[in-house]
Amino acid sequence: MFKNPTRPILTQVIILYFFFCGSFLRAETSIRAKYLYEVKIPGPSIIEPCADHLWVYSVEGKDLWKVNPQTGSVLTQTLLSKLNIQWPITALGCYNQKLLAASIDKTSHTAYFHIFEEPSKVSTQVLQGKNIVRDIFCDISSCYLIRDKLYRSQNLKNWDEVSISSSSDIPKLKSEKEHYFSNWQDQFLIAKGSYFRGFSDPRTKNLLLLDSIRSAIVTWSPSHAEKWESWGFRRGNLLFPKGFAILNQDVLVISDVGLKLISFFNRQGKYFGSIGADGKNQRFGYPLDIAIIGNTLYSVDFLANKLVALAIEHIPEKDSPTPALKVQENLFRHPDVVKYFSETRCLNCHDGLQTYNLERFLNISERHTHPIRVEVKQKTKLPLWSGGKVDCFSCHQPHHNAPAGKIVDQFGKIQSVATLPYQLRKSIPELCLECHSEKGLTEKNHFQIKRKRLSKVKAKQVVSCSQCHKMHQSHTHLLKTDVINLCTTCHGQSQVPQGHPLHTKDKEVTCISCHTTHGAKKEFHFSRGSVETSKGVCIECHQEKKEALGMVDHLKQDPKHDIYSWPGQEIVCLKCHYPHAKKPKTTALCLSCHKNRQATHHEKNVVALLERAGLPPPQNIVFEEGKLSCATCHDPHNLAHSEKYLRPQEENIKKVCATCHGDKDMNERFKNYHKRQ
Repeated sequence: MFKNPTRPILTQVIILYFFFCGSFLRAETSIRAKYLYEVKIPGPSIIEPCADHLWVYSVEGKDLWKVNPQTGSVLTQTLLSKLNIQWPITALGCYNQKLLAASIDKTSHTAYFHIFEEPSKVSTQVLQGKNIVRDIFCDISSCYLIRDKLYRSQNLKNWDEVSISSSSDIPKLKSEKEHYFSNWQDQFLIAKGSYFRGFSDPRTKNLLLLDSIRSAIVTWSPSHAEKWESWGFRRGNLLFPKGFAILNQDVLVISDVGLKLISFFNRQGKYFGSIGADGKNQRFGYPLDIAIIGNTLYSVDFLANKLVALAIEHIPEKDSPTPALKVQENLFRHPDVVKYFSETRCLNCHDGLQTYNLERFLNISERHTHPIRVEVKQKTKLPLWSGGKVDCFSCHQPHHNAPAGKIVDQFGKIQSVATLPYQLRKSIPELCLECHSEKGLTEKNHFQIKRKRLSKVKAKQVVSCSQCHKMHQSHTHLLKTDVINLCTTCHGQSQVPQGHPLHTKDKEVTCISCHTTHGAKKEFHFSRGSVETSKGVCIECHQEKKEALGMVDHLKQDPKHDIYSWPGQEIVCLKCHYPHAKKPKTTALCLSCHKNRQATHHEKNVVALLERAGLPPPQNIVFEEGKLSCATCHDPHNLAHSEKYLRPQEENIKKVCATCHGDKDMNERFKNYHKRQ
């Protein structure tokens, strides 16, 4: 091909350039579309026109959105739980102006079929079999379900299998020519010739079915079946086709989550053109599903968290002559395609094509999952994406041949398995420590701990990161649940702070407000104050007490005290304060040291007495349950009056006392409060 001496040198150079740069010469026509509006929806996955509205399922919100198709205004958002639907919706359909839905219980792999009889009334039936429902589409007399096979029902109760061949066994159109990539998907384990989307052709009554893996469109009737394929990454090709609709009864519209475009074809596979999220060249994030009403195209973009509406203004006539050849670009080389292709490649099967894990790929700020596309700063044997960055395949074996290993339950019980779950490359924590080796240092981490004298701790040992963390659908710090519930799983509810408030004016207080399980020392109960870069624990919130540390007797270290129970000067705080125990009565706490200072009178509720007399309650005076306590007159942190730690409000306190006792001899009464009268 490249050694023809009669071909001009310049021509040979041009051919070589386009061969190696991934471009070639091909005819192309154009589509004109106008951007109308977009609606922000967190994690939209399915869209269905029904009863003059657009219905969109949000994976993040687990709710159904009803949208006005003309204006894009959101009419309602309904939680699935309010509709008695417990599981994520995988497909939507419409029959006789009634919305249909299918959901999947991923634990038991049971599929459910739902009919919306009224806006808030839904009837549900269990579908036989254990495969996800990928699509629901209907015609005048029947509805179809695409699962592992195709099923049909005329009463929405009894579903019969449709005897249709897999797309791999259906002959191609005579106009289809064999090429380098023909039938190459047959070597895939998952390429069974199955279908992902479909609809009943309103003109011919045939079924049109999309095989996403083969990038094939099958036209089927009981008497005839044929297909055309267009796998590839140039204009006119389909890389990862997902959404499927028909425009004006003649034009097939297909969204491609790999190339991030929406493409237009005639029924025989002739390519008309492609558009992006703005109706021009802007790429979509992940256009998982599409719908058409009249000449308006609607697309739900899962990764961009939005519904987009585009008005199709021009499509070339189906019999229009082919224009002159021009340079055809390699769409796979577009920066927005290459940048996130590894994630897209994994999502392409996990979006319901083979398994349903959309919640793990949600692209929202509130999502807590192990980040990808982050650079690993230490040496690792794990495979990384371009630039040494973490990707899905860094932890998971994409070829489904996971090795043997060990798994650990919540309480540290170890079990050996022949095949690790989730196609993990290594057992946890070996896998985690490949990148986080510092987390494996036993003296500074809540790791490799065995229960000794901690008899109330439920767990026998902490030997795996997975006892506290999970990589997907997790909470802050990738924790399996919220902090307090996670810690008390092993440590028990008695360790929930009882003396310290959990919700303060400025922040929420949890176990990790004071403790950290990584980088801290075991002998200090994993106190944040034992971390080298820490500025303290108590004084991080109570800055006003910082200057008093070591300055007054109450806040000086006692050599007799166990100096190893808490790091630094803050150990003196624990003389009086213990967050895990109930808050003691102030007077009882003070008298545990000041045994000879007990007051001999006045146990009455001062606040109640004042209210009974119709007097206003005193301002800025410290009471305990309405009564006087040691803290009424004394402040143990007070530097200004360190002799007796008297509060600056001494005169105000005397005025309160004088309300009942009068002003006579008040100074003497105040001075001799602790002496027997």
